[in-house]
Amino acid sequence: MTASSARALTSGRGLVPHSRPCLGGEEEEAALRVLRAARLAPGAEAARCEALVARLSDAADAVALSSGTLALALALRVLGLTPRDRVALPSYACAALLHAVRAAGAEPLVCDIDPATLALDADDVARRAGSHPPRAAILVHPFGLPARVEPFRARGWLVVEDCAQALGAISVDRPVGARGDAGVFSFGPTKMVTCGGPGGALASSQASLVRAARDLAGHDEKERDAARVNGLMGDLHAAIACAQLGRLREFVARRAAIAASYDQAFAPLGLRRPAAPDGARPVPYRYLVRVPEAEAFIARLNRRGVAARHPVFLPLHRLASSPGSFPATEGARKELVSLPLYPALTEAEVARVIREVTQCRP
Repeated sequence: MTASSARALTSGRGLVPHSRPCLGGEEEEAALRVLRAARLAPGAEAARCEALVARLSDAADAVALSSGTLALALALRVLGLTPRDRVALPSYACAALLHAVRAAGAEPLVCDIDPATLALDADDVARRAGSHPPRAAILVHPFGLPARVEPFRARGWLVVEDCAQALGAISVDRPVGARGDAGVFSFGPTKMVTCGGPGGALASSQASLVRAARDLAGHDEKERDAARVNGLMGDLHAAIACAQLGRLREFVARRAAIAASYDQAFAPLGLRRPAAPDGARPVPYRYLVRVPEAEAFIARLNRRGVAARHPVFLPLHRLASSPGSFPATEGARKELVSLPLYPALTEAEVARVIREVTQCRP
């Protein structure tokens, strides 16, 4: 890390947190610049953030928004989803997907995942849909692993790529977010980069979709009535996001170095990890391992001061009481554990995680 970025937040006493933002001089200077100018509304900083996101996702345009959840909901709205339309989404994902589909007025179709890649299973979507196929699918790139868009495109479904956990990842020589109809990003405190609070963006190769989303995300001085929200990102958050986006390569390199240390240390333990599809260059957003009983393993690590977590708090088929069985999702819930992995993790904390995981080996 550079000297100006060395002032990362410190962990709580005696605990290695599961996640912690990496904030330093660049972010401080960006925030002070906006505060001193007293221009907090969406303006030049938001426009710069949008240009950076568009470039990172190989998009024609992007709009910076107040959350990734709003970006998902607006993506579905500008794609023309109606209350009669179904949207396929993976069960092994955060509740924001359900919230976004419902906010857009569409019907969620919760489906199982591929057990190897943890991504939405297109064949399972087709089986569950039966004679009422979905009009769109939200394809999450899970935990930094790029998912394949082609199986969904081949069936004629609209595709919204959820890139909240995979900013900077590459799928078949193109960045995540570039192959779907729209790509959405999150800049929350635990993501690859943060804007200093909730925040997100929507990008697309179709500039008209982004223009439509930008129109719906602002309600002032509009001549046409529509169901709008006050959801554009202000310049204070956008300036911090720009500083973080400028450090993305540094963040990815640090995450990769930590992941490599884990790989070497855990190799004798025989811990299995999810695999990325062929042709993909993932980013190490989360470090996931499979163990026989995740719940017990997480409890042991937490008691020893290492904050391990279930990668997904509650599968969506349970949350939405979806019918049918979800064997791959339930298997992931039973076996997968997420270990601390983030740029602000110190070498001493990395060594402690390795020591405690080795001593708590399943």
